[in-house]
Amino acid sequence: MILQFPVRNLQKLKEMQERESRSRPPIMESGCGGWYHQEAIREAEEARKQ
Repeated sequence: MILQFPVRNLQKLKEMQERESRSRPPIMESGCGGWYHQEAIREAEEARKQ
């Protein structure tokens, strides 16, 4: 767990939050082209059965 020191300057806090949000990768919804994930799950299940 990473704990951050409290920020008292609201402008600095806003800048930190904006920087953090830009560094995160976009989150894909499961219905948006996640077929490869479902295929990987299916392949893993087949491998376990063998």
